[in-house]
Amino acid sequence: MNMNHKEEIDLLVEQLRTILLNKPLPKQPRVHSEELDTLQEAIFYLADCLAEADTFLRHLQAGALDATPPGRHNFLAANLKELHAALRHLTWQANQVANGDYSQSVHFLGDFSTSFNQMIRQLAERESQLKVQSQMLSQSVELMKSVMDGLTDWVIVIDQKTGRIIYANQSARQFYAEPSPAQQACQSHQDFWELIRSCGQEVRENRVFEYHCCQSAKTFHIHSYQIPWSEGMACAHIISDVTSQRAYQEQMEGLAYVDELTGLYNRRFFLENLDRLLEEGTPFTLCMIDLDGLKHANDSFGHRAGDDYLRTVAQLLMHNSRATDLLCRIGGDEFAILFPHCTAQVILAKLDRVDQALAGQEQPFPMAISYGVVSVGSQEHRPAQEILSQADGQMYVMKNMKKAARQPTAGVAMTFVWSQELETGNL
Repeated sequence: MNMNHKEEIDLLVEQLRTILLNKPLPKQPRVHSEELDTLQEAIFYLADCLAEADTFLRHLQAGALDATPPGRHNFLAANLKELHAALRHLTWQANQVANGDYSQSVHFLGDFSTSFNQMIRQLAERESQLKVQSQMLSQSVELMKSVMDGLTDWVIVIDQKTGRIIYANQSARQFYAEPSPAQQACQSHQDFWELIRSCGQEVRENRVFEYHCCQSAKTFHIHSYQIPWSEGMACAHIISDVTSQRAYQEQMEGLAYVDELTGLYNRRFFLENLDRLLEEGTPFTLCMIDLDGLKHANDSFGHRAGDDYLRTVAQLLMHNSRATDLLCRIGGDEFAILFPHCTAQVILAKLDRVDQALAGQEQPFPMAISYGVVSVGSQEHRPAQEILSQADGQMYVMKNMKKAARQPTAGVAMTFVWSQELETGNL
């Protein structure tokens, strides 16, 4: 059934309303009059252009800049195509900036252009600063590597997770990367590196320790501490060869405890070890010895003769002592000996042999010793000064008895008393 003229006009108006509401326009129904047919085709053309422009706009909203824009026939999409071209160019410029090209600028997007261009300037300034910092850091790293390689100490950094050596200075590389045949054959050398690697994985706080290689007789001082490295943690070792330092230290400590003239220990060593034996509860016998007539030897024959006297006594004492006995010269003409795990009777026999040997020396002056002996058990708790005073008192008793024995009036009786004291161990 054909529509009348008014109905056809109402249909065209409804189609325009559908287009304005951005709704799909159906192709049917349509007008059939020749007068309105051209207008009908224009409405359909407008609907197609609007639909195509709307679809393209939705692609732009979704960021699909590769979508094909409407053709030239679409007079409504001109602005959209210009926007599309601007967005594609802006995307290209953003990629250029991301690749380090800060010469890009935008001048067609108003406030956005101002912000975009300011961002590019800031990025350019930041990159310039980073380049300067990177150059300075690179120079610092090279300087640090030069300093590290110039050290005689070994610097080794070990990854805590894998135990792998991730840095070593030149001194360390020469030692572990190019070991000599003797080092390769040395089990201690392998044990040392195994220790370093295991410490590198186990250390969670600063540690300072020493390692002594028995085969090479070398001593190493090792300072280990945890440091961040890359994205994980590592252990840095600073290793110093302190062999000569320890030897010198031991030598100095030895000199601090040794009497220069006789080679025996000195008073400081004696007192420290007396206290040690008392603290440990070790049974021992203390002997205090005084040289008879040393002043006479010095005054009459010179100090050289007196020094020979002291050295002779020291040698005889050492000859009659064990390796565990501690022989000390504690004063000008005084000696003291600590005999661990030894009874007074054994000591008295030793000292008597020394005294007899001195009497047989061919010297222009007589040589002899006076002594006092005190035994201290493991369960005794006596002050050191009390023991010293007792031994010193017995020594002077013996010295006085010997002086009295030399008097003409003393006779045989005094000699008998002296012998009795020796046998009972009261001296």
